[in-house]
Amino acid sequence: RLVAVGAACALAFGLVGCGGSSIKPPSDPVGEALMPDLAPAPPRQVHMTRSKGRWVMSFDSSMVNIGRGPFVLRAEREDGEWRVIQDVMYSTSGGRSIPLRATMVWGGDGHNHWHIARVAINHLVPIRPGTRPVLARGLIDSKVGFCFYDYHHVRPYGPAKKTYSRHGCGHENSKAIRMGLSPGWVDTYPWVLPGQSVDVTKLKDGNYRLWAVVDEQGWFHEASDKNDVTWA
Repeated sequence: RLVAVGAACALAFGLVGCGGSSIKPPSDPVGEALMPDLAPAPPRQVHMTRSKGRWVMSFDSSMVNIGRGPFVLRAEREDGEWRVIQDVMYSTSGGRSIPLRATMVWGGDGHNHWHIARVAINHLVPIRPGTRPVLARGLIDSKVGFCFYDYHHVRPYGPAKKTYSRHGCGHENSKAIRMGLSPGWVDTYPWVLPGQSVDVTKLKDGNYRLWAVVDEQGWFHEASDKNDVTWA
């Protein structure tokens, strides 16, 4: 995610892949809808660091598409305002385009591309002895959003090769972008990247649960929203 978009991107992906001036929507849908299904993976890398007198917990974030269809978002910008659309693909051909309330945000902190704001969110919450794990709002990570794409193939289905790349997240002057996550693929933000952290300086010693949540706002169309939460 720290690699600059250069000439190779222009040659391999053209204006569409790099975030150009327009991106063609899918043709009319034929067949049945192939819905994506987003699920977070529990954070596996959790680290404590101390800098300038502050304690920070850093962690990785992973979002998996366990559905039948790709998770595809397009965004178009006019007069400085972004409009975000989800394309639900169909089994025979084409797809259905659905306007969303999702918002865009520019990284600018080492994530030098566009993000969908708050696709995945982390909450750090004290564990209350004798109670079942129930999601509660706690300290929230400082991550701006997700620029998602096919990072690693983790399920025995979906395309064997990457369909969506980081170049789909565009550059600062892009007027249109498209990002996607194929079925069976995961997108991971390692713990060392900006925003993958919570300041825990003022917390008391004790046991805590780190929740990982996708689509907390209910913006996206999925096969199920019952698997949108996990924890470590």
